[in-house]
Amino acid sequence: MNLRKNNIVILGMTGVGKTTIGKILSKILKFRFIDTDNEIEKASNLKVPDFFEKYGEVEFRELEKKIFLRSLQSKDNTIVSTGAGILSDKEIILEIKKKSISIFLDINTSNLVSRLKYNTRNRPKLQKGNLRKNLENMYKNRVTNYNQADIKISVNELPAGDVVSRIIKKLNYEKI
Repeated sequence: MNLRKNNIVILGMTGVGKTTIGKILSKILKFRFIDTDNEIEKASNLKVPDFFEKYGEVEFRELEKKIFLRSLQSKDNTIVSTGAGILSDKEIILEIKKKSISIFLDINTSNLVSRLKYNTRNRPKLQKGNLRKNLENMYKNRVTNYNQADIKISVNELPAGDVVSRIIKKLNYEKI
């Protein structure tokens, strides 16, 4: 793994804690932090579910890709928290491999259902149908790409601080 890359990309299912972990990690490592969903909302003046409803998933993925690829161009040390479906684009996968260290935050479906059962409002792909089935299908369709990450951390039952400590250890950084 090339630890000289100046970007860290955090990948994983919706609700796994990518934004929370990314913010904590960026403070500890003194990296800039970018959340692609927040950047999409700023660029479009719409919340993610409203954007999905108004323009659909194809337009969302195009804007997400543009914002994400721009975030990897930064000369600063940057941590990018991605949307759960970011790896649906082959160009994005190649750019992640070329320009960043990728971290897959893995979680089992039962823990994810517990986290999300009362919080699907900002997750348009989970608002219809059975939550567990939707999450199982999403995971099954995405896990092969997620597993290409440089680092995999299981977050089941772990507090955020422990997840961050494990990431730092894997990155061979020392806490400051």
